[in-house]
Amino acid sequence: MKTKQMLLGAALMAALIAIAAAQDNRLPQASLDREVGLPAPVRLTVSNNPPPQTTPPSYCKPCLFYAGDWDSDASDANGLTNEVDTTVSTGAAVYAPFIVPKGEVWTVTGLFTDNFLWGQVLDPVTIPYEIRKGIPRAGGNGGTLVCHGRKPATLTDTGVTDWIQIYATKVEHIKGCRLHAGKYWMSVVPYCTNASKCNSNGNYRGFQANDDGAMAHRFGPLEPANNSFFNSVYFGAVWEPSSKQQTSSRFSDGVEGTSKPDNQH
Repeated sequence: MKTKQMLLGAALMAALIAIAAAQDNRLPQASLDREVGLPAPVRLTVSNNPPPQTTPPSYCKPCLFYAGDWDSDASDANGLTNEVDTTVSTGAAVYAPFIVPKGEVWTVTGLFTDNFLWGQVLDPVTIPYEIRKGIPRAGGNGGTLVCHGRKPATLTDTGVTDWIQIYATKVEHIKGCRLHAGKYWMSVVPYCTNASKCNSNGNYRGFQANDDGAMAHRFGPLEPANNSFFNSVYFGAVWEPSSKQQTSSRFSDGVEGTSKPDNQH
């Protein structure tokens, strides 16, 4: 195992033990590095020439867009709180952007976010999803809600286990969501509010993984860099650029559905 991964793993294990202890009264943190007591990541120089499009992960099918896997070797590998649970009771949500290419119209049938989760459980299982457009560059408001609803969600093990297990939190069978060319932002937030199930191994937490670094399995249009937003009453954030919380440039998420030519344009 690489030296960096060994050091991070050891630090994380010690932090998780402390978090699980009953006497641990620290306030919850919005950024994964601060939550587990790791050194603050260093911002990468964002590349406009990322790895080429590859085969998407098996859990994105039919896949329109996947931002890419979390990369533990990236100098700014991190996660940002994305959860409603017994710890962050009023919730926190990451809104990451994606692009529908010019000349296409997408019919969205599924959405997912890749999250570090303290436990492999959702309770309640039915959770909300959102797609928005027109969020101002400086934030301050959530733009226009385009598609939203509540659907039963599933957790899929992504196979990434360098720090904490990452699960794809997915909602499917979305209906009536057609997107013409342009930029949109999506959100899928894991819920776990049943203390008897969610806190069996310590306080439940969820953090959406970033995908800075190698971006393995990237598929579809490149996710715009440094254009994600964070909204949380709990953490006092009102549609603020995610850069105010951490250095992450992009976040790991995906869109399922079908594409066809947009004959209206």
